[in-house]
Amino acid sequence: MRALKNGLFAFVVDVSRDCAGALARWPADVVVFDWMLTGAAVAAEGAGLPAVALVHCPYPMPVGGVPPLFSGARPAHGPLGRLRDKLLNRVATGMLARGLPVLNKARAERGLGSLDAWAEQLLGAREICVMTAPELDFSSRGALPPNVHYVGPSFEPYPREWSSPWPSIDTDPLVVVSFSTSYMNQTALAQRVLDALATLPVRALLTVGPALETDGLRIPANARTVGFVPHRAVFPHASLVVTHAGWQTVNAALADGVPLVCVPDGRDQPDNAARVVACGAGVRVRKSASPDELREVIAAALVNPALADAAGAMSTALASGDGALTTTERIEQLAAGGSLEEPPAASL
Repeated sequence: MRALKNGLFAFVVDVSRDCAGALARWPADVVVFDWMLTGAAVAAEGAGLPAVALVHCPYPMPVGGVPPLFSGARPAHGPLGRLRDKLLNRVATGMLARGLPVLNKARAERGLGSLDAWAEQLLGAREICVMTAPELDFSSRGALPPNVHYVGPSFEPYPREWSSPWPSIDTDPLVVVSFSTSYMNQTALAQRVLDALATLPVRALLTVGPALETDGLRIPANARTVGFVPHRAVFPHASLVVTHAGWQTVNAALADGVPLVCVPDGRDQPDNAARVVACGAGVRVRKSASPDELREVIAAALVNPALADAAGAMSTALASGDGALTTTERIEQLAAGGSLEEPPAASL
């Protein structure tokens, strides 16, 4: 609930006002918005403009028959499983309903009527582009609204070449360790992973980014640290990715056919890890796992052909759509005043 209150509800009114002001100064043909910036959708509706929502995580609204986002659960089967998912979706819908007062306040300021459910605002967008493959998202198995489309992942431009910090004669498997997106007090976890890797015959590359200080870390002899390296540049050389399971990291690793060891911390990470495990392309470990436990899991994952095969299958699925290109083409159609054709049916 804290994530919804602080990340989804808190900015609705201000974002709506800011976007409405921008649209008044700079008339637009289409409004493209991050699905979490609900106020932008309100401003677009108030201005009578079509809106396109970009979803950078699994589909976020409750869908019948599958567990909702932020539950961390995998799909269940049988009567008890269906009952569990029904109850979880009811809880998720109730939590979203707590944001209705601020949403309806923003709508009233734009001269719009009140809504009865939070999801109605997102579903009012002309297009909802889920930027991954349907094979990686549980919601694709349920009945989705007709304006929801899986368009494939979108990655930032990246160099094709990667300069390894190890000599060319060192051909031990490369394990990339990535916990660096934003600060989540992950230093202790990074240290346990490094300790786990220290005695394995691998090359360990830890990406630290702005969120992880290396001053207090013990770096083993077989490990190197780097402030930043584009994932899509280094992952093709990797045998395994150990990660908190951020959504972009998951998509990037699987796009290159690399299995994952997921150590989720919070936010949507447990949900992402659940999807990796469900498609067979990785395993999940609790955040409090000891170095010995992590070492055992990592060593097993490195020699598990089933994980590699499943990651390869996901690579094929993720390569079937270019999220940036598909979304841009559809935005251009809308801006030109044309009608949108139904995209090709997703393969599952």
